[in-house]
Amino acid sequence: MTECSGLAEPTTKGPVSQQLRGTIQGCVTGLAWRPRAAQLAVASSSGDFILVDFTAGVDWPLHEAGETAAQGFDALGFSSCGRWLAAGGESGALSLWCLDGEVPLQVTVPAVGGWIDQLAWQPAGPLLAVARGSELWIWHSEDKVWLPPLCSPGGAVMALSWSPAGDQLAVGTGQGVWIWSLPLGSARTPRPQQLATGSAVLQLVWGVDPPWLAAGLVDRRLVLWRDLQQPMLGVGDLPGKIHALALGRWPNGQNVLLVAAAEAAVLWSGHGDDLEDWNAVLLPFHLDRIAALACGPVEAPIVTASRDGTAALWSEAGSLLQVLELDGQPLTSVAWRFDGQALAAGGDEGGWVLWPLDPGEEARP
Repeated sequence: MTECSGLAEPTTKGPVSQQLRGTIQGCVTGLAWRPRAAQLAVASSSGDFILVDFTAGVDWPLHEAGETAAQGFDALGFSSCGRWLAAGGESGALSLWCLDGEVPLQVTVPAVGGWIDQLAWQPAGPLLAVARGSELWIWHSEDKVWLPPLCSPGGAVMALSWSPAGDQLAVGTGQGVWIWSLPLGSARTPRPQQLATGSAVLQLVWGVDPPWLAAGLVDRRLVLWRDLQQPMLGVGDLPGKIHALALGRWPNGQNVLLVAAAEAAVLWSGHGDDLEDWNAVLLPFHLDRIAALACGPVEAPIVTASRDGTAALWSEAGSLLQVLELDGQPLTSVAWRFDGQALAAGGDEGGWVLWPLDPGEEARP
């Protein structure tokens, strides 16, 4: 069943009524919340890298654009334990910080050279996967060493995603998806398993429950696997290239698959494994490409952020709840805090914003 949610005009009424803004130099290329903490990491294309601590009221400048040989960042992320924060980009150097103490402490990491395009932390584990062209480098945060690099048979790495158990690493390339199993970077590392897609993989996400692997392709197709066997779903002719994916679950137990294709988002939701019975809803509001999306709390289950300068909050049924803006800047990233009570977004001109949910607000239809 396919539905189309009705078009709606921008509104300022909704679960968000306040905001806190800041600015860094260059386009915001990375945005992430620290697990179980009110700390937001923001990185830019000009080399700015900050950690904003909302509890202590402190902005930690981890790297500044004006520093010698400063180059832009393309990826950042916190470890699942919240102890480590990493960012990488054009310089090929990994900017790694330990957050055990009251002050962030930088850890020296030998540069891998080249350009770091992607990074992903192992869930509940010490490994950090870093993509450098067609090479995968694995940093062991406990042993403080790089493991021997892995070479992607499919060419340049475009997407990374760890399995929920942290025992497998999925890599999206121009020639499909490749799956490495532990141990990595040793003589005992097994050959990677290939999942053919017939097109380049732009996005890759591995869900927790159920543990599905979803891939968004350059030819406007979506492929979904369970148990890494035959694909369960192959949807084609989406509105455009797939630029963002999210897997989640609603409080009522329904599984959720959220896809951004060009300026529209598509929401699939349903029970069980029979995707033929799932409901599909098109979310048409944005006037330009959706750059990021995320599943959120009951008050605002879905957020889509677009190059048109708006972030849209949607209900589970696909109704538009509220439209937010960042001084008209094209939006590049969006992320919910761990408790779902605050939403952060970053813009093309260096602006970032925190939108807290109103306390005591009731969920809207």
